[in-house]
Amino acid sequence: MDPRVSEHAKILVNYSTKVRKGDQVLIGITDGGRDLATEIYKEASRLGASLLIVTVPTEALRGYYEVTPEDYLNVFPQHYYELVRASDVVISIHSEENTRYLSTVDPKRISARSLALKRISDERLKKRWCVTQCPTAAYAQEAEMSVQEYEDFVYSAMLRDWKKETEKMAKLKKIMDHTDEVQIIGEKTNLTMSIRGRTAVLSDGTHNMPDGEVFTAPVDDSANGEVFFDLPAVRYGKEVQGVRLKFKDGEVVDYSAEKNKGLLESMIQTDEGSKRLGELGIGVNRGITKFTRNILFDEKMAKTIHLAIGLAYKECGGVNESAVHWDMIKSINYRKGDMILFDGRKLKGWETGDYRLE
Repeated sequence: MDPRVSEHAKILVNYSTKVRKGDQVLIGITDGGRDLATEIYKEASRLGASLLIVTVPTEALRGYYEVTPEDYLNVFPQHYYELVRASDVVISIHSEENTRYLSTVDPKRISARSLALKRISDERLKKRWCVTQCPTAAYAQEAEMSVQEYEDFVYSAMLRDWKKETEKMAKLKKIMDHTDEVQIIGEKTNLTMSIRGRTAVLSDGTHNMPDGEVFTAPVDDSANGEVFFDLPAVRYGKEVQGVRLKFKDGEVVDYSAEKNKGLLESMIQTDEGSKRLGELGIGVNRGITKFTRNILFDEKMAKTIHLAIGLAYKECGGVNESAVHWDMIKSINYRKGDMILFDGRKLKGWETGDYRLE
């Protein structure tokens, strides 16, 4: 076994979720992830925790959507809800052997199921939780890398000095906490929003691994203008390319996509909250140097921003409610004239992590 798997597990147990004696720990995996789950099991057991590993194969999920009648999509899995509720720590390991397993499923069926499972998602957020990933051939293929190259990429993003990374991110958090208005300017983009009174949160490896972003929740009725996402937005194994959103008083009033517009439309129309922004995030992980069609990594990539439609995180002071939280990424290239302004001043320091305003 790659020794980096054990290092990964130790970070998740001792740093991300801070497992301690007596904790009830739930580990979720899909097709792969057994080596990582085993190392987590061993590391947490040494500390006196009780663990359970739950496996949900991707083919089982695909089969569920294939055969389940429409009326049954809202059947609530009470037993799984009780399991999450009884847990102190929930660690989810993305380990799919096929990242496109839901690509032929009607997105409206997936949206309906997401609504039905929202109570479980909300309960998980009350725990010490972390989402992570182990390298698989499917993810390497999506990233257009060999498996070995992808493994090196993954661990370069994860096995970092998170104390030092946190110190750098704290400078950006301070800027955001003292900002009223943010403006994003770039290709087909001029979007303003207020973050006044909201709290910026450091993503320092506690809830995601890898991590490396500072995010907040825009004021619900404040977004005005247009934004174009030059990087594909990936959802349920489908790429939605060339997404353009137009906002008026916080709500999406027009949208388009060059590919898979139907999925975009379905997500925006899921509920009232999915028409509004729930998050503004700024990626700062300099170990992530390439777009890989994997939001867990891509939204943390340095020199990018991402906006999410839907659910706003309460730790930011956000109030928007939705069954959807979908991140879309835009690269920021100052050489091409792109910029992000905080109360009219340009953000600098992307290259070194010494964040400041010009």
